[in-house]
Amino acid sequence: MDTPPQDVSATLPPGVASLFGEAAAGLLATAAPVGLDDGQVLVRQGEPGDCMFIVLEGELDVIVDMGFGPVRAACVAAGELIGEVAVFAREPRNATLVARGPARLLRVEGQAMLDALAESPKAARAILAELGRRLMLANRPLAFFSIAARELQREDFNSTMLRGMAARAAELGPFAQTFMGMVGEIESKRLRQQEMDMAMHIQRSVLPRPLPSDSPLPVDLHAFMRPMREIGGDLYDYFPVGEGQLALAVGDVSGKGVPASLFMMMCRTVLRSVAGTGLPVDRCLARLNAVLAENNSMCMFVTLFFGVLDLDTGLLRYCNAGHNPPWLLRAGGAAEILPPTGPAAAVLETAGYTAAETRLAPGDRLFLYTDGVTEALAPGGELFGSERLERLLRELRARPAAEMVDGVVAAVDAFAGAAEQFDDITCLALALRP
Repeated sequence: MDTPPQDVSATLPPGVASLFGEAAAGLLATAAPVGLDDGQVLVRQGEPGDCMFIVLEGELDVIVDMGFGPVRAACVAAGELIGEVAVFAREPRNATLVARGPARLLRVEGQAMLDALAESPKAARAILAELGRRLMLANRPLAFFSIAARELQREDFNSTMLRGMAARAAELGPFAQTFMGMVGEIESKRLRQQEMDMAMHIQRSVLPRPLPSDSPLPVDLHAFMRPMREIGGDLYDYFPVGEGQLALAVGDVSGKGVPASLFMMMCRTVLRSVAGTGLPVDRCLARLNAVLAENNSMCMFVTLFFGVLDLDTGLLRYCNAGHNPPWLLRAGGAAEILPPTGPAAAVLETAGYTAAETRLAPGDRLFLYTDGVTEALAPGGELFGSERLERLLRELRARPAAEMVDGVVAAVDAFAGAAEQFDDITCLALALRP
């Protein structure tokens, strides 16, 4: 609120009087008093900058809004100037000024200030020197924030440097609290990264180890999994179930990151448990589905191919719960897919699954994968696609399992180029040895 006019002679703070020198009298001749209550706005960002203010008593917050929310950029106190930059530049206000408690100011019209400085070159030089000092003070917070922003992007940021910067945060004035928040975020990022690294190692540790070259099993088998992030929701597994039988599984949990990884771990644990009972594959899938669907408040699901291979006869009994159809490449040149035999698991607790079977002959190749392969994106947005995968598998059909998997992954990576990985990528290749 504006206070009644009053005599303003000899009311300039000493610092301001010294700054303007002989020009001070000219300023006082036209100055008008202004009084503000707590929280009252003096000027708003974007308004014409046609005057400046001298703070006599109290403090004002400088609030800047760049379109992403207001930020308290500074605080001006008694004895300081406000708004002289807008007058010099003839630009709108670049900040909103809000009283922090009662405040008393003098309003000086822009033209009166310019006239006073024109009459006193010494005062003009002093004002320019003051503006330079403020710019130097502003450069320090900008440098601190630039360094902090750079460190936020790094995985191996310098802890010693970070502690040193935090110790000097008081130099940043009103920016100190914001800067310390950034320091806290950097430290939290380090902790999160350590936790994610541990989670990644745990997830990788549960994957079955590659079959050694001298394995007694009559199969050539190789698998690969690369999550889009540190951890993901893809899974592959193989393990013995009874005499002369090998269980195979490749799955893809909905979602990404930590939630998908936790659901994947639960899926793997349940699958191994029910498969170990010797139940047929369709009943294993039905039991898995019932367990995962129960209390599934996050509405997650998993597509899953699960099969049991008789290593003596080559008979493969399987269920495909809504998963990408695996490719079966016959030694004689034919190729076929193993289509879904039921819905994705964990969607409906009472869902039913049908078992199917096929027989692998020596030299036949079975290739299982997740949609991170076929839905890989080129920089232009083109999908890798099923047709491209089929052509590639036909070219790789005579290769050992490891070379087949490596060839597919290499082709996907070359296709995607510099594009960010779209999804988790998992492949498993198996062949019966002659």
